[in-house]
Amino acid sequence: MFFYIFFFAYLCKKLFSMKILKLVAKFFVSIYMWTVMFVSAFIILTINLIALFFVKPQTVCKTVKRMLKIMFKILFIKVECEMPEGFDYNQSYIIMPNHISFFDIPVVCSTLPNYTFGIEAESHFSWPIYGFFIKKYGTLPINRKSVLKSFHTFEEAAVKMKERNASLLVFPEGHRSETGKIQQLKKIPFKMAQIVKVPILPVGLTGLYDLSPKGGFFLWPNPVKVKYGSPIPVEEYEGLKPEDIAKVVRQRIISLSEDDIVPEDEKNEIQ
Repeated sequence: MFFYIFFFAYLCKKLFSMKILKLVAKFFVSIYMWTVMFVSAFIILTINLIALFFVKPQTVCKTVKRMLKIMFKILFIKVECEMPEGFDYNQSYIIMPNHISFFDIPVVCSTLPNYTFGIEAESHFSWPIYGFFIKKYGTLPINRKSVLKSFHTFEEAAVKMKERNASLLVFPEGHRSETGKIQQLKKIPFKMAQIVKVPILPVGLTGLYDLSPKGGFFLWPNPVKVKYGSPIPVEEYEGLKPEDIAKVVRQRIISLSEDDIVPEDEKNEIQ
């Protein structure tokens, strides 16, 4: 009897110790990854901010992509990119991935097919160095509290896309998902798509939630994947309502991600 009690206590102690060791290991790995990321971000932003005074954003876009790939190698994060067959790299697109993690933007930006600018919250433009960089690069501020002002931002983006033959990166969910499951998509990006009249490029992200969930401190160098789907031609969506386009794009994103990103309540409805 005493032998079994002792064995059970010993086993619990071993399991507890292993759990603590794993937690300690994850803590130090996270410290390393956050440190590398912030130091790398500072170097990338500073160098390319200076470059923007002398060269075009199109050139800086290529440099940023190369530097981000180096950063991910230092972080031991394998970033895989898959493009559809026969992809046209000279075409402008509205690129729409799902939004899961703090790492979404750098991961996607390391794989962009051509010069692409984005739309970010107004508050980001007040951040030191980063705010100055994105403004100089061509990123547009958006006021998420005003539908009218948001729409004006998308109209400005449409003009800039045509002037620079550029693509636009938009996270149509608006905010990062707290659960890793895809949220409903906002209608405004699809109204803008109907104005600018360029193909919509759905993108599925895989592995980002395990790498860095929203609000979490712990990081782990999991492999991630960026899978670009077949572009949705203007002819296929221009006659649809924005909410109907959103449903089509959302379903495409779900099919492209190799994670289970369908919310549980939607699974229950299907059953």
